[in-house]
Amino acid sequence: MDKKTVAQLFLSSVIIVIFLIIFFKYFNQETSTKKIDNIEKETSKNLNEKSNLIKDIEYFSKDEAGNIYSINAESGKINDNDPDIIFLTKVKAKISTLNSEDIFIQSDFAKYNSKNFDTNFYENIKVKYSDHKIDCKYLDLLFNKNQAILYDNIIYKNLETRLLADRLEIDLITKNSKLSMKSGKEKIKIVYMK
Repeated sequence: MDKKTVAQLFLSSVIIVIFLIIFFKYFNQETSTKKIDNIEKETSKNLNEKSNLIKDIEYFSKDEAGNIYSINAESGKINDNDPDIIFLTKVKAKISTLNSEDIFIQSDFAKYNSKNFDTNFYENIKVKYSDHKIDCKYLDLLFNKNQAILYDNIIYKNLETRLLADRLEIDLITKNSKLSMKSGKEKIKIVYMK
């Protein structure tokens, strides 16, 4: 081969090597940038999730009449779409009304509205009031109506009575209550124990 051909092959090889170095350097930089962006997004997401989680929560409210409502939870997560809504776990609540005994509520979970104090309890609900004990699947406390609504698989017990029903509505001020069943054909079951 003559010198001219060798020089052309050498220059062509150098140009190809330079082109490949530039290409791979740019390509690797873009990949690195994508990885950094993904890591930043993942970190931001994790920080956001952690910032929405609150441990050892306690809310307390008192109305004009002097009635007190307090709620405690092991943890809570603020709703991303509505910051007034907090999803609580391992919940204990207490309602203290004037001239009446306190009402205690326990549940695994609750949805709490920090604006109007309405609370929806669910799973393993236990209510205690004086000698009365109630287990149910759901309980809604509606403070603007001064009402508690318990529903689905209600089991009420006191010293001498056991009662099974589907729905129980309680006026939080007067303590008057109304029992009902979902179906008009079914009857409320009352068992007298001695």
